[in-house]
Amino acid sequence: MKNVAIKTKILLIGLSSLILLGVILAIISVKYSKDVLMQESFDRLQTVKDIKAHQLEVFFQERIADIKVLAKSENIKNIINDLTETHNELSVKSTDNFPVTNEMVKDETKPHEDFFQSYMNDYGYYDIFVICAQHGHVMYSAAKESDYGANLSNGSLKDSALADAWKKAKELKRPVYVDMEPYAPSNGAPAMFLATPVYIDGEIKSVLVFQISDKSINDIMKFREGFGESEETYLVGADNLMRSDSFLDPKNHTLIASFSNPDKGSVDTEATKEALEGKSGAKIIIDYNNNPVLSVYSPVKIGEDFKWAIMAEIDEAEVLLTPNEIRNVIALASILLIILIGIALFTFVNSMVVKPLNVFQNGLLSFFKYLNKETEDTQELIVDRKDEIGLMS
Repeated sequence: MKNVAIKTKILLIGLSSLILLGVILAIISVKYSKDVLMQESFDRLQTVKDIKAHQLEVFFQERIADIKVLAKSENIKNIINDLTETHNELSVKSTDNFPVTNEMVKDETKPHEDFFQSYMNDYGYYDIFVICAQHGHVMYSAAKESDYGANLSNGSLKDSALADAWKKAKELKRPVYVDMEPYAPSNGAPAMFLATPVYIDGEIKSVLVFQISDKSINDIMKFREGFGESEETYLVGADNLMRSDSFLDPKNHTLIASFSNPDKGSVDTEATKEALEGKSGAKIIIDYNNNPVLSVYSPVKIGEDFKWAIMAEIDEAEVLLTPNEIRNVIALASILLIILIGIALFTFVNSMVVKPLNVFQNGLLSFFKYLNKETEDTQELIVDRKDEIGLMS
């Protein structure tokens, strides 16, 4: 630096200081905006997750209330009495299917059909079953799929979720949920059941079962007003399979696709593991699409029987879009500002420092030439300043 001109040194020092200041301010600004936006995003996800978790818990509690009321109604008692009487008259064996094509069964069922069809449609259930408590005969089905008339104690459906619901309702003597699993009569789609014992004269005479429609669950989870482009909420079961449809991956991570192809449709992330262990939290994780996401999660209770993981997530890249834009704007503004200040600094240094020094240098050289008798005249120094350069002159 000894051989570098003063003008250049001053410019380098000034510009370096400006660049350093700009970098520091940019880092502070971007970090602050990033921290604020990350916290705001986590807070919003927490609110969304809490609202949807509450809606789900209310939904499932309301279904329990529905089945309790229906189980005590005269409508259900009447159809049970009518079909039980027919069951006995036809001497249906414990190993037989229930003869739903028999004219006596049809005649006893017909007067009740309008009520159950209306109830199923009005309340949004996929199906309603009335099952013989003793033998597991499906004596009534509103949807009339292949399970209508089935024998749940020893038939092809004895290991199905419907059979499990029938058994647990009798055993626990309360409304009981059975988690989703593929159900052959519904074209192999995942089915979820809610069952309760029906008491007549103090005895369990039948088991009433609702097949819960996944549409009702998806309607809650798919509501996206105010969501970001990559923001979504979804449910995961203990088997790591979807319990609602994904917004971001409708090919592999819908409810049906997840059960159809678990290798591609499962979700086994750090957040889902913790939620299924009963923990709640908020952190950045790698999601099922291998993207960094902000994830807020917790377990959601389904009646008294099991829990799902409820997830609210948004891509980290979307959250950081604004801080990155701020960084780019600051960088561009800093470059323009440095150029402008550099020009101003160059002009100032040149007029206030370099030119007076050049005048002083020329006067000093003229004086030495006079002393050495190289010239008879000396250059007069005109001093109109009282700074260091003026005092030297």
